[in-house]
Amino acid sequence: MTASVIDRFRELVVDESDPFYFDHPLDHVPGMLLFSGLLELAVRADALRARGRRPGRVVAGLDFTRFCELDRGTTLSCRPVPGRNRAWTVAARQGAEEVCGGSVAFAGEAPEPSAAAAPLTPSARAGRAPAELVHRRRPENILVGEPVRRSLGVVECAVLRPPAGEGPPPEFRGPVEIVEAGRQFATMLEHEEHGRPIDATLLWVALRLDIPYRVGRDVPLLLRWPVTRVPGRRSRCAATLADASTGADLGSLAYEAYAVDPEQYERTRSR
Repeated sequence: MTASVIDRFRELVVDESDPFYFDHPLDHVPGMLLFSGLLELAVRADALRARGRRPGRVVAGLDFTRFCELDRGTTLSCRPVPGRNRAWTVAARQGAEEVCGGSVAFAGEAPEPSAAAAPLTPSARAGRAPAELVHRRRPENILVGEPVRRSLGVVECAVLRPPAGEGPPPEFRGPVEIVEAGRQFATMLEHEEHGRPIDATLLWVALRLDIPYRVGRDVPLLLRWPVTRVPGRRSRCAATLADASTGADLGSLAYEAYAVDPEQYERTRSR
């Protein structure tokens, strides 16, 4: 194995004019951009290690340990986990400080999904979620529908297709799109189910996922969350990604965060 495969590094490109990652003004690099950059680095390294075999699934766990500042360069790193696997240790650093770190692993083939619930009913295919509930401003960046509460203590929402833009849409949904939809779902639940005020900021501290590496855009997707509240200061949302046409489970997404009001956020940023 060559050195270029063993250790990979690159600088994160931060474009504050990007309409997706910088949907609205931010005073830090968004976690979704860090996830996207680390995933891309791992995918490129894995392509060499796996000799071109395309991933079937991606399993990742990331911890966000401090704010990633806009006025500093961010170095991404990717190192293979020893053994016969497709697992990588990844990190994002600013100077000597790690701002995000964890692991990304790939599996060759996705397992056959198991039908675990009834198909999505039309009521859950209502309009887009309100922008303020998912902390987005641009309508084209809202990737989830309005939530629907089931009688068995489950909240569901449809994963929406972004509006058509210039050129044909991608044939598949990738991990970044799916993870962002899950983040919006978790954010919406904080307001709708846990009563967080609209001006609360969610400081995401952990992301865990086990999802298909790509899903055909013609597959209707939904996110499903059993109504529960984990005790403690952290908020945690563990959701299932499912095929809305069959009810089959496709994967899982989990997010952990601290919710802070504007005053608490300012104190946190001034430390």
